Amino acid sequence: MQVVKLISILLISITLSACARDQGALLPTGVVDINSNQANTYQDKTDQFDADQSNHSAQLPDVEAASLEPVINYVDGLNQALAGDLESIKAGVAPSCGCLAIIARLKTLFKNAALTGGNYQLKSIDLLRDSAEEKSFKVVVDRGDLIKIDKKLRQNVVWSASQITTKFIVKRVGSRWLLSDTQYF
Repeated sequence: MQVVKLISILLISITLSACARDQGALLPTGVVDINSNQANTYQDKTDQFDADQSNHSAQLPDVEAASLEPVINYVDGLNQALAGDLESIKAGVAPSCGCLAIIARLKTLFKNAALTGGNYQLKSIDLLRDSAEEKSFKVVVDRGDLIKIDKKLRQNVVWSASQITTKFIVKRVGSRWLLSDTQYF
């Protein structure tokens, strides 16, 4: 019965994540989704949207969609890790990936502190290298202000919002793509 519940939770998470991406989670800032309740402001944004589109050749690189999943799942996992779910960050990540070091750092941090805010949002994904067995992407992620709350001292420290540019390397392992390494620019 527990296995059924776990599978159900995983399927719901995957479905909601896919729905979020489909509904514009990767739209550039300031672009209004025509299907949203903000349709009345869509007409006002048309010129801005056209200008944004001319500056952005595509939202996502033209590659096998499965090769992008580890990147998107990792960013989703970062958001869940901020709330204390450190296991979700491992989805689609090779066990040897240095990107998993953040789990140990967060475990240490969570012993004496809590985090609020922060929200990681994909800004762009650009293809750097494309082969049948390995792909690398330049990924830009915006992180909102993150507040660290010291549990003992009950003091808050604000870590200012930042934009993080990282090279994500994914490799085909059997029939799956796994995030194998990250490197900061």
